[in-house]
Amino acid sequence: MKRKEKQRIKGRLAGCLLALGLALPVRAEEARAAGSSEALMLRATTAEKAHRGAEAACAYERLLRSDASYESVVAPRLVDLYTASGKPAEALSWAVRVARRHPDPNAYLACVHARLGQWKESELILRKALASEKAPEKRAALLWQLADAQEQLGDADAALATLLGACEAAPNKHLQRTTSQRLDALRLRRAAAQSQKPAAPGRLKAEDTP
Repeated sequence: MKRKEKQRIKGRLAGCLLALGLALPVRAEEARAAGSSEALMLRATTAEKAHRGAEAACAYERLLRSDASYESVVAPRLVDLYTASGKPAEALSWAVRVARRHPDPNAYLACVHARLGQWKESELILRKALASEKAPEKRAALLWQLADAQEQLGDADAALATLLGACEAAPNKHLQRTTSQRLDALRLRRAAAQSQKPAAPGRLKAEDTP
């Protein structure tokens, strides 16, 4: 074999070895990162199952700082954890990020506000969503949520009107039946609440007055 040919072959081999030498640390780093992510996920899920919410939330957030690809799975868990622990600011911050991927973002955000007991905020989101939503099926679900918010705000009459409207606008028998069931349940709760109210004191009889 000619000398120049041997040198060319040696050069190719050196290039291949160099490429392998550079690739190995990258693969090792990727493996370490994957192991770290899996370890954090395991730590978070274990803590969550053991009802150690603060520890679980901390591990989940550390996981997302190191690997954002977990966000679609982990962010809803953070919403649940912070909601359960009474941290509305943190819960809503993550809820906004979840809503970006949610098929019904307004319905989801309204639900999170409701779970936090922020019924007025939930009602406002639902009214805004209804103003632009045209799909009958989605409108029905939004109206159900709105009726729940109105009832929780102490306006059972408004909730009743909302469900009556939803029943009339239901696009199919299934939604109409479900809305009717919710309407019947609301009427029962409304009647029970009214029966528990103390009767207004009547006027004193003339003979009882001093």
